[in-house]
Amino acid sequence: MSRAEKFISDCTRNCSNELDSFQTKTGAWVDTYHEWLTPDDARRAVEIAREEMIKKACEYLDGLIEILNDNGHGLKKERIIGGLKQAMKDEYDRKSS
Repeated sequence: MSRAEKFISDCTRNCSNELDSFQTKTGAWVDTYHEWLTPDDARRAVEIAREEMIKKACEYLDGLIEILNDNGHGLKKERIIGGLKQAMKDEYDRKSS
């Protein structure tokens, strides 16, 4: 389960509106909930998914740069990965506004 999926699952399970409480045949009390996400919760889930995608892209790029540098290319890993992160953030900010 991705972090975004876990966040949605947690919110719909733990941040829900309580509908009713009832007692089972064994005497245990059970609460029932109406599951929901607020718009802020949904936006946070999207942000989590975006962060995961950026992390995976950077891990891939890191490995690729290592291979190229092993062959003598002398690429600046931190600069390239930092540029990718910034470009992705800028694109997200542009689409959000």
